[in-house]
Amino acid sequence: MKRYLVILLFAISLAACEDVIEVDTPDFEVQVEKLTWEVGDTVKFHFSGNPGNITFYSGLPGSDYNFRERTVLEGGVPQIDLITQYGGGGTQTESLRLMVSDNVTAMTKEGILAATWTDITNRGAIAPNTTITPSGTMNVSDLVDAEKPFFFAFKFVGQTDPDRAAGNWIVRGFNATTLTTDGLAIPVANLLNAGWQPFSIKNDANAWYSRSAPGIPIVDLVVIGGGKNAPESEDWFVTKPLFFTKVPPDTGTPIQNIGTSALEGYDYIYNQPGTYTVTFLASNNSVDQHKEKIVQFELTVTE
Repeated sequence: MKRYLVILLFAISLAACEDVIEVDTPDFEVQVEKLTWEVGDTVKFHFSGNPGNITFYSGLPGSDYNFRERTVLEGGVPQIDLITQYGGGGTQTESLRLMVSDNVTAMTKEGILAATWTDITNRGAIAPNTTITPSGTMNVSDLVDAEKPFFFAFKFVGQTDPDRAAGNWIVRGFNATTLTTDGLAIPVANLLNAGWQPFSIKNDANAWYSRSAPGIPIVDLVVIGGGKNAPESEDWFVTKPLFFTKVPPDTGTPIQNIGTSALEGYDYIYNQPGTYTVTFLASNNSVDQHKEKIVQFELTVTE
């Protein structure tokens, strides 16, 4: 009986080995007409072979094959820029402060007050009047700890003054980025996705809020401080935790798979000058195997 059992197990094992679905390394080649193009040109790539799948990496930020497994950015410079406007007849131009912290432990009124905040208002330009004013780039590398979350906040403090109105502040733009060693700005957060949360410390009537437009969830951020002799106010608008060194892996664009027609080529347009490493990743897959072939070009795009 044992002999028959051994034979049966051997037969099952042999059958399992024979059922492995094998695939070949893709037969795939790419030709490009030239390696130097101008902005706006249609770059034409021509294919030969019969791969099951093709993924395209343009070489642009976010689509660089070399960074497909990168999740931590080293050597980058954390930076912030924003756009402000001051109106409502206000003359308390010092009422808006730009604050940062890395030790907010709770997104509550108590948590905001308990945190240690650094005022970075003097690192950028703030609107002195109704003129829409870009701050310029503010380097915050000395304040960012890679091991801690980073919070940014707009702090409004309106004083009761018989001669000066607190006025209204409008924030029309916000960007947090990490500048890489090769000069690319990797997005961290912007006006739309920074996760703004308002906290009223004094005078709930003057809380920050955001305005929207059709198809745009957040157009700007606003606080109404009031006129002369308006009640004293303190109001904060705080971002979610920002991480300047954590980045999502770069991804390619799938342009062909086993369920689509075989492509004879692919066209792409570059809108910015630069040098780009273009990658085509061809692959054949089964439930048991994966085999791939990489074809790369270095393209130069000029003005």
